[in-house]
Amino acid sequence: MQSKENRSVSFFLFTSIASMLILSLLTIVVSNEVNAADTFTIEAKIDLTKIVNPEKLKVVAFANDETKTTNIDIDEKNSKVVTVPFSFNKKNDVVTVGVNDEYFVCAYNLESKTGFMKSFACHEGDIANPDGINTIGLDSFQTVGTEEPNTKNVKIDILIPLYDKKGVKEIKVLAMEKGEFISKAIEAGKLLEKSKGDTIKASFTFDRKTGIGETQMGDMYFACVSSNELNPPEGTECEHRHIKSFETPNSIFAR
Repeated sequence: MQSKENRSVSFFLFTSIASMLILSLLTIVVSNEVNAADTFTIEAKIDLTKIVNPEKLKVVAFANDETKTTNIDIDEKNSKVVTVPFSFNKKNDVVTVGVNDEYFVCAYNLESKTGFMKSFACHEGDIANPDGINTIGLDSFQTVGTEEPNTKNVKIDILIPLYDKKGVKEIKVLAMEKGEFISKAIEAGKLLEKSKGDTIKASFTFDRKTGIGETQMGDMYFACVSSNELNPPEGTECEHRHIKSFETPNSIFAR
C-alpha cells in the first residue's frame, strides 16, 4: 500500500500530465480554427456533360492576388459534375479580400495523350462569402481554331483607369492567357505623374507555346488588378477578352 506522501506525488503527476494533454488539445483546436478563419474557398463546379469526350482537365483560378492550378484525370467513375475547391488566403501583403472582390476560374479540356487543349470554359465572379465557400459553375465549353501565324509571342496591354484613385501608390497587375500567369507590381503613383491622363498601362508578353498547346485566335485571356488602395469599390477587379491579334497588342481595361 502506497504511503500518503506517495499518493500525493502520484496524484500531482497525474493532474499535471492531464492538464498538459488538455492544454495541447485546446491549442490544436484553436490553431485549426484560426487557420480556417485565415482562408476562403473558390469552389468550381464543372459540368462534364457539356464536354465532348472529357479525358483530362487543367483548372486554374485567381483570387485575392493568388493563383492556383490543378490537373484532374476524368474516368468513368466521375459523376456528371466535378467539384474543384481552391483555398486562398484572406490577407496578404497586397490586398485583403472583401465582398464583391472579383475572381476567375478556367477549365481546359485536354487530350490525354498530347496534353493539348480541345476546349475551354472560363467564368468571372464576385466574392459573396469572404469567410467561406464561393461556388462558380463552368458549363459553356468553347473550341478554338488552329492557325500558324508567323509570330512566337502574344502581347497583352492592360489599361488601368485611376481617375477615382489618384492617390494610389502601388498596385499588383496580373494577366492570364491559356492557363499561364504573369504578374508584376506597378508603381501606379509614379506612372500617373508621368501620364497625361488618368489611365496607366502594364504590358505583358506571353510565349505562344504553352503547356497545353499554342495560343490561337479566340483564346480567352484575363486582366486583374489588386491593392487595398483600390478599395472601395473593390480590392481586386478583373476583366476578360478573346485574343484577336498576333501582330499588335491585345488591349483590355482592367477596371
